[in-house]
Amino acid sequence: MHDDASRTANTAWRSDQGSVAILIAVSLTMLLGFVALGSDVVFAMYKQRQMEAAAASAALAGAVALATGHPANYKTEVNAVATASGFTTAVSGVAITINNPPKSGPNTANNNAVEVIIAQPQTLPLFEMFVSGPLNISGRAVAIAGSSGSACVLALDTSYTTASAPAVVDGNGASITLNGCGMASNAGGPGALSVTGGAVLNASAVSLVGTDTVNNGGTITATNGVKTGQTAVTDPYAGITVPAFTAGHCDYGSLPTNGYSVSNGWQNPTLSPGVYCGGLSTGGGGTVTLNPGIYIIDGGSFSPGGGTTVTGTGVTIVLTGSGTNYATAQIANGVTITLSAPTTGSTAGLVFFADPAAPVNTYTSSVQGGSVMNLTGALYFPTQTLDYGNGSNTTTTCTQLDAWHIVFEGGATLKSNCSGTGTLPIGGSSSKLVE
Repeated sequence: MHDDASRTANTAWRSDQGSVAILIAVSLTMLLGFVALGSDVVFAMYKQRQMEAAAASAALAGAVALATGHPANYKTEVNAVATASGFTTAVSGVAITINNPPKSGPNTANNNAVEVIIAQPQTLPLFEMFVSGPLNISGRAVAIAGSSGSACVLALDTSYTTASAPAVVDGNGASITLNGCGMASNAGGPGALSVTGGAVLNASAVSLVGTDTVNNGGTITATNGVKTGQTAVTDPYAGITVPAFTAGHCDYGSLPTNGYSVSNGWQNPTLSPGVYCGGLSTGGGGTVTLNPGIYIIDGGSFSPGGGTTVTGTGVTIVLTGSGTNYATAQIANGVTITLSAPTTGSTAGLVFFADPAAPVNTYTSSVQGGSVMNLTGALYFPTQTLDYGNGSNTTTTCTQLDAWHIVFEGGATLKSNCSGTGTLPIGGSSSKLVE
């Protein structure tokens, strides 16, 4: 009896032991299955991240190509960067979709936006136990093209402007050529740039925070395109201040409006730097030479006229004042003015510098028709409108117009080959990822 009971107990124990072994085996199999399935999920997530990174690099490269025009077909750059990231169209099932503008998301109306979607089917054996066929994984990114930079014309107004009160006006048949440089306007709205009345604008690029209004026969030709919805261009001269001088002290002329005048009684005079109260005017022909230095015009205007020729090297004309009497520049018909800015010092690169403290949009400085402007440097009028009108021209290789508003009313040609002139570069917003 005892032996039979022992045998029965041993048999039961072995049976239980076998059941436990089977249970453990099944549990281990399930655990290993879940681990394997989990590894499939991790791999799928890894591939998606990899595709997203590749799409981001490719979209940004495409946006840069779109902004610069190199290569001419931006899609070539997108595909090249995607290939460098390990994804080539039609290889191992890879599909690359390129859209300009994007087909989805918040940038579908932005012609400067490049959308890249990279997709590739992935075979995940255990995952296919639940879903038939390979899993299609994709990554998407959107980038916006920036402007190419190297601007020689910049309108600083950052408010919302309308087509009837634009920040930059090219009108009345004006033909504006920006050789090797571009135009930028920081104004929002449809008045960032107006080209109308048969006017023509030729530039390397046009960068606008808002949009352009082109009508009545106006034409824009931009090698690298007209970019709207851009980031505002930083004012490179914003940190420069008016050189210190003693208020009310006059080296020449007197306040408020009895300025210093050079007329036909003078024979080809040479003037020196200093404070010219109430303005500085010339007339009656002849040549006025400005010695190198800073000419502070305290109120009134800097107004060469009457067939005068004005020349100077290393010269900055500072237009300042107080209250309701801030100086302006008024360059009349028939004037020839040849000036170059200092290449070093506190006003390096500035041939005209209007005081930023003057009330915004209150004063207008004007270059009238028929004048010849041989200006090397920047014409900086941060709160004034600069009226560049009726045939005004410059033959130098470096002239920048940097003003609150700019109005063109005649032929003008500007260049921006400014190496060694002391000017600061105007330009360019970077291409950026936005989705």
